[in-house]
Amino acid sequence: MKRQQFVFVIICLLSSINIHGQKLDELLNVKYKIGFAILNNNDTLTGRFEFNDCEQNYRLLVYSNPVTLKKSAYKPQEVKYFSLDTIFYIPKELKEGWEFVQLISNDTLKVYLRKRFFTTNTGSGSENQIMYEKPSGEYLLVSFNNFYSFKTRVGAFFSDYPELSKKIYNNTYTKDDVLKIALEYNNWLKGKKK
Repeated sequence: MKRQQFVFVIICLLSSINIHGQKLDELLNVKYKIGFAILNNNDTLTGRFEFNDCEQNYRLLVYSNPVTLKKSAYKPQEVKYFSLDTIFYIPKELKEGWEFVQLISNDTLKVYLRKRFFTTNTGSGSENQIMYEKPSGEYLLVSFNNFYSFKTRVGAFFSDYPELSKKIYNNTYTKDDVLKIALEYNNWLKGKKK
């Protein structure tokens, strides 16, 4: 009889901890997305991941085990890639350190979407940046803010293909043509290999 009471008390205690953990998540407005992650040690995680679209989620992947509800966190260096709601994220080492970026195009020239977070003396915020990465590993981050000249920076980045660079400088391609630029550059790279 005592053993049954002991098991009952343990079950009640575990349920209580789980309920308090869920209430804390609700209080902190923690949002979960369903997906999977492939770790560098080839382990696969499937289930719920914390993803609130905040700076911490681009620097740390938090997984909630569906059986134990225990959370574990992984740095970008520990993850090959992960997918949440069919969107793929890749770890990248940038000047500011390691972080996750969203994969947009996985061709010879890769295209990513990066979320940059910043703080100024008037407040904090975030902006989306496009990241082009050449096969050599050279990359360019381009903001869509009016403070940065898209055509000057992107035109210079693709100066190894003068025809594309010229199209960018004369506004044939603008910041609305991110994928067209990548497609033309990839086709040019494939033509060079022949």
